[in-house]
Amino acid sequence: MNVNERIKKVRKTLELTQQEFGERIGIKRNSVALIENGRNTSDQTIFAICREFNVREEWLREGTGEMFKAAPNTALDALAEEYGYSRRDYVVVEKFSNLSRRERDVILDFLADVAAGCADIDSPEFPAENPGKIDIEAEVAAYRRSLELQEKASGKSSALPGINAATSKSIVYHENEKEA
Repeated sequence: MNVNERIKKVRKTLELTQQEFGERIGIKRNSVALIENGRNTSDQTIFAICREFNVREEWLREGTGEMFKAAPNTALDALAEEYGYSRRDYVVVEKFSNLSRRERDVILDFLADVAAGCADIDSPEFPAENPGKIDIEAEVAAYRRSLELQEKASGKSSALPGINAATSKSIVYHENEKEA
């Protein structure tokens, strides 16, 4: 059986006239007749048949598999197919949908609070302006200050009893914080 014969089989299975079939896919009755009688079928027509009548393109083009796509079991299955959900997307939407209205509202309120709380943060980890640019001179100066403070702390440690290497690192850290 070729593509043209399979198109005719779809129409007959759905018990549609050539006129009705053509109207549903946007072509005239005589075009349906020509296709069924062997005329080459455009990709656009094949896509329209598959979309309108839920026909599997593989079956229509090659004759393999089932004629019709399996009907989705739920509205969620239909959404997943339409929007190309991954398994993770599907589970998130499914779990959220299965919550009570009150539970969904709590989650949405929480997410709104988080978004509002983050809106005013100007985090140094995520600078607002030119996040990819590093101020090399500032980094070198900060490193130089750190080394100088370490040297200074090392000198102090011999004069002050009870200050060891760990304490001197702590002093350097706190003095760096003061300068920043």
